[in-house]
Amino acid sequence: MSNNFEQFVQEVESDLRQEKFEQLWKKYGKSIVIGFAVIIGLSAAFNFWQHHQAKQRDIISQQFVSAQTLLFNKNIGDALSAMEGISKSSHRSYSTLAKFNMAAILRQETGHKDLNRAEEIYKDLMGSSSTEHMFRELATVLYVSLHLDRLKNDNAEELKKLEKLLEPCAKEAAPYRHLALELKAILELRQNNHAKAAEIFVSIAQDPKCPKDLQTRSQVMTQNLASQMAEQAQKGN
Repeated sequence: MSNNFEQFVQEVESDLRQEKFEQLWKKYGKSIVIGFAVIIGLSAAFNFWQHHQAKQRDIISQQFVSAQTLLFNKNIGDALSAMEGISKSSHRSYSTLAKFNMAAILRQETGHKDLNRAEEIYKDLMGSSSTEHMFRELATVLYVSLHLDRLKNDNAEELKKLEKLLEPCAKEAAPYRHLALELKAILELRQNNHAKAAEIFVSIAQDPKCPKDLQTRSQVMTQNLASQMAEQAQKGN
């Protein structure tokens, strides 16, 4: 009898569990199904988005290579148009690289030379929060280089503005600091601060991390300035 009673209790408990499960399913089952559907839908959407992004990267990459080929083959006008199209794309890296290429083309002695537009492109890169920090610094160095070449009169105020722009780029950890320092030395020369310019050129020439070509240029400039200052000192005596 004891066994029959225990079996009866187990059957009742099983029925109660089943009934409770059915009540829970009726109450929450639809939400669970919807929840799983949403999760599956989001997962599918994310996979589609990743595939779309990869496809877009491939397309923009091929376009960039084609534009570079046009440039290599000296089809300057077509290369400029292609780079301009890429510069308007949503892919940040290729858009940035295209803008640098556009500015480089516009600086060349070709029928498409437009230094004002080149400066505007550099300014756009310098001021854009979507441009990576190192590229903003490169744009700054290139802008100062171009603007300095275009200055006909050594306006002290304008030279100081350029010097201030270069300050962050000339710091120890800055990626283009050697180029920035070279430009700072040239700015000092344009302001007739020969001793200060020589000091900067010496620091570049003695820096083991400096690129060889830039190091050599700085050594030559240091020697020339040393000769000029010695000559001036003799005249003064």
